[in-house]
Amino acid sequence: MTNRKKPVIGITARVEKDQTYTLDPVYGQAILKSGGLPLIVPIVDEEDIPLLCERLDGLIVTGGGDINPVLYGEEPHPSLGAVYPGSDLYEKELILEFLKLDKPFMGMCRGMQMLNVALGGTNYQDLDAEYEGKLYQHLQLAMRTHRTHSIELEEDSRLYQIMGDKKFHVNSFHHQAVRDVSDKLKVSARAADGMVEALESTDYQFVLGIQWHPEEFALQGDQASINIFDRFVEECLVDKYQNQ
Repeated sequence: MTNRKKPVIGITARVEKDQTYTLDPVYGQAILKSGGLPLIVPIVDEEDIPLLCERLDGLIVTGGGDINPVLYGEEPHPSLGAVYPGSDLYEKELILEFLKLDKPFMGMCRGMQMLNVALGGTNYQDLDAEYEGKLYQHLQLAMRTHRTHSIELEEDSRLYQIMGDKKFHVNSFHHQAVRDVSDKLKVSARAADGMVEALESTDYQFVLGIQWHPEEFALQGDQASINIFDRFVEECLVDKYQNQ
């Protein structure tokens, strides 16, 4: 994208116990490659969330630790990993405020799960312990660019229109997953074992949740993955510059 104004896209970072922020640089690199300006978003006071959301043109909530099951009314399973309640509550409020403003949003990996939970859905706290069907590997040990399992996209979904592929092989780094899908979202892709791999909503300008990590493939030149970020950045330009 050249000779165009660039949208500012907030990207959440993983918050560690000592309040250190960590973020894999590939998220920002993928946004830059598609013509956006990435900005790491720290935790701010609740009263400042609306102001922060007003200043951003788009938002990506990224991966991280486990989601606190209290957010969807469950007690902690023995296999639940580390949770950071302050980060969970902040991301939930951030997502809801962004949807209220109807600005473009993408949730990746844990970010997709947070989108679903924020809108009333639930999670598997641990797939190995709670999923009753045949389960394939979703927490791969291979390098991040390895495509460990297949997914199939719904042909009537926005994601299918963007990627142009019905079947796609993805990387996978999660032991939690979407269980009950929010009635405000619809499934746009599943793995061969039935696991939800993508969510979207037609109630908003652009809301997309992706369980895998397309940013890794986009930087390798994979066109279907590049299309995801190109489309997201384009959507982030719509409201801000349509009258200029």
